[in-house]
Amino acid sequence: MKKSSKKWLSLLSIMALGNLTPINILAADSTSVEETSIETQAVKSDDSTTTESSNEGTSKVEYASEYLEKYQEQGVNFEEYGFVWGDEFEGDQLNRDDWNVELHEPGWVNEEWQEYIDDEKVLQVNDGKLVIQPVKESVDGQDLYYSGRVNTQNKQNFKYGFFEAKVRVPKGQGYLPAFWLMSADENVYGQWPRCGEIDIMEIHGSDTTKSYGTIHYGNPHRESQGEMQLTKGDFNEEYHIFALEWLPGKINWFVDGQLIHSESEWYSKTEGQGEITYPAPFDSEFYVILNLAVGGSWVGYPDDSTEFEGQSFDIDYVRVYQKETYDENVKKPLQEFTAREADESGNYIVNGDFSESEELLDEDNWVFLTTQGGEAEASIADNQLSINTTSAGEVDYSVQLVQANLPMEQNYQYQVSFTAWSDQERLVKVNLTGPDNGYIRYFEEQELELTSEPQMFEFEFTMNEASDENGRLEFNLGAYDEASPFYLKGVSVKRLEKTEASDTAESKTVLSDGNYVYNGKFQEGDYHIGFWQWDGGSIEEAISPLEDGRRLIIAGGKESTLMQEQLPLDAGVEYEISLDIEAEEDFTLKGKIGESTFELPVEKGLNPYRYSFTLEENQIDNTDLILNFDNVNEVRVDNVKVQENRLIKNGSFDAGLTGYNTFIDASANATVVVDSLNEDNAADFTIYNTGDQAWKIQLIQEQVPLIKGKTYRLTFKAKSSVDRSIMYALQRDGKADDVWTTYLPEQIVPLKADYQEYSYEFAMEEPDDLQAMLSISLGAVEDKVIEQEHRVVIDDIELEEVN
Repeated sequence: MKKSSKKWLSLLSIMALGNLTPINILAADSTSVEETSIETQAVKSDDSTTTESSNEGTSKVEYASEYLEKYQEQGVNFEEYGFVWGDEFEGDQLNRDDWNVELHEPGWVNEEWQEYIDDEKVLQVNDGKLVIQPVKESVDGQDLYYSGRVNTQNKQNFKYGFFEAKVRVPKGQGYLPAFWLMSADENVYGQWPRCGEIDIMEIHGSDTTKSYGTIHYGNPHRESQGEMQLTKGDFNEEYHIFALEWLPGKINWFVDGQLIHSESEWYSKTEGQGEITYPAPFDSEFYVILNLAVGGSWVGYPDDSTEFEGQSFDIDYVRVYQKETYDENVKKPLQEFTAREADESGNYIVNGDFSESEELLDEDNWVFLTTQGGEAEASIADNQLSINTTSAGEVDYSVQLVQANLPMEQNYQYQVSFTAWSDQERLVKVNLTGPDNGYIRYFEEQELELTSEPQMFEFEFTMNEASDENGRLEFNLGAYDEASPFYLKGVSVKRLEKTEASDTAESKTVLSDGNYVYNGKFQEGDYHIGFWQWDGGSIEEAISPLEDGRRLIIAGGKESTLMQEQLPLDAGVEYEISLDIEAEEDFTLKGKIGESTFELPVEKGLNPYRYSFTLEENQIDNTDLILNFDNVNEVRVDNVKVQENRLIKNGSFDAGLTGYNTFIDASANATVVVDSLNEDNAADFTIYNTGDQAWKIQLIQEQVPLIKGKTYRLTFKAKSSVDRSIMYALQRDGKADDVWTTYLPEQIVPLKADYQEYSYEFAMEEPDDLQAMLSISLGAVEDKVIEQEHRVVIDDIELEEVN
């Protein structure tokens, strides 16, 4: 990030320079006007102040905020802040030294309609404003939509700060203007949402009196959102200032100087792996984004009332202030689980006997919902709830009955019971989800067959996820061929016993990336050294900062030992230990796993090191990993792994889905399990809708090492219950920069009802890539959409060197 060569002026220092100038401030209700005196040497316009400073021969401008005093009143210490970067959008074109223009096809994210293009018809700078203009064109009878999206990635990145933008938004169904921040490098903590997202301002064009401020994080996805409702005025009719203060361990949102939301609770975690040390993911560099989406799964879509002429997203300025230093030694707030009381019978469901009539369309107790083509009516009478469906809609939740605010406490067993029936045979899907936790399912979804005879259904599950005060019971009735009635009574959710396993320390298992070492990247636990025992100096200073990659530092020329106890290894399996070491001089690393010892000659510089080993049956009682660094100076260690010595990890699926990620786009519909009942452990996809593109359902393994000049053979077997094809490839992992170089070109193969073996041999002609990605795509291959329920099974994936 570019900083002034002079010492930063705090905003309060700017105020003390002399020559008072009255500044008009738009109040939060958008009608009243206050006068505040802000000292200035030069006035840019009626809403900003400037001072000139030297920056290697260029002019740099310092700006004070219009809402300086309001921010201070609400706890913002502006004495510590200085202006570091901004854009007032003067001139007649976008400053490409600061901004990137993004290009994306329609549907790239959130099922949006617009194509993002680099064209003056959607991106203009004039009259001191950046104007993002939505455009609708009709070509051969088809409506096409265009818009603009700009960002500062790798040109202006920021870690912490105070961010402001003065904007006016478009009005119209389907518009979603946004001022927000994204991680500059998703490789630090992983792909969204693990990397984090900070939305400073989002406004629905259908209601331009309400703004939203949100953070997204975690895996599964979680969010925290605040909102601000104008009592007078309109975000479309006048300019308003949206701001965010981002501190280590706290984020505050402001609209027109008014604090609307604060948050300190978040995390970065990958399912099946550990939780990164707080305040991750919001302790790495982020960049600024301004965009105008047209349509999408959250905001809805343009209709006949949506106007394009005269509607635009206008940005007067963007400004960023920072402190010279930040104290990152913060602790995650303790989260207390406060479960509401159940009724006398222990039932957490309110009105589970349907003795009381309810509105059903409000947000209290039972709530009835329809969407995406679902049409139905619900009513309560005679101690039962009835739903009559006239159109089943496109997805299972097109017709849905829910009750939220159910406390789900980790490590407890729960019992769900109810009685249901219909006038004829039909299906209903039942699950208990976490709407604040990415709608994660707390037990495997139940698909139940109903008849005309009332049946009582009862099942139990253990709450294995983190405690959640807002669990939600769902009955999903949409997307069925027969839109037959649904009747329900006697609904109960009760907490049973605490599981025995919860009272003992959790035993180690292989992590989801195939690593048997916990915290091998030194990002977890207190001081980022969780799970390790370290005898080498101050534990507080053992791990280097994020800017250095968070690596273990060995220094001082004395004997140092790094140890992790009880890796969950088995006898007879060939493993490989690998780690990256940067050394100032040559030395010998002495290691030990259980009773197996090894020595690795380490050379000066940064290099990867590997050692293969197999434990005998009499060695697995002791599987401690010990690394000895004797009398070394300035050594840094990272990426410690112990994995099966295979290019593809867990190709047999004997360890479940360990080593794999599965992706199912919101527009597709599928589930995946490892089937050990009907198969000898295999990835089993049940697909209800492929979506409209091949990548919308995927089985993925990352970090596949490929070496230039070597020849490889990939083999696997697969089958399908319907005639269809799948596509597979080995390619560069392009999540961070959108570069997806293929090493094994995309191959399309037809599946049959019985297993067929598929094989492809290729030479690695590109530079070494130790983090390549295997992707098997099960969506709409060759644009063939399949809405018929079917099953695809994949097993025995293997990648081997031919030469």
